[in-house]
Amino acid sequence: MTKTLEDVARGVNWYTEADLLLTDVDRFLCHVMARGLADEIIAIQQHFTREQFQKAYRAAPPGLFTKRAWSYWGLMLFDNPAMAMPERFPGAGQFDWRRVT
Repeated sequence: MTKTLEDVARGVNWYTEADLLLTDVDRFLCHVMARGLADEIIAIQQHFTREQFQKAYRAAPPGLFTKRAWSYWGLMLFDNPAMAMPERFPGAGQFDWRRVT
């Protein structure tokens, strides 16, 4: 583990220890994509492949990405800014609470 990776891990996820976050590459890369600064992203791209970023994006936990960040990375990684975001409660957006009695 390099100093750069530790510094970026601390910057993108302040509530988890850097070494613990770095043990889960997908989770770490999701945090970098969702919260990383441009220079942090560039530094991380030197350590991980495009395929690793794509795998992490597909396995992203619900609620981590903003719509803007999700669209950006969908465009950069898959040439598709309209990929469906992960949902905490799939289908809940179609549920009409007014019809429940």
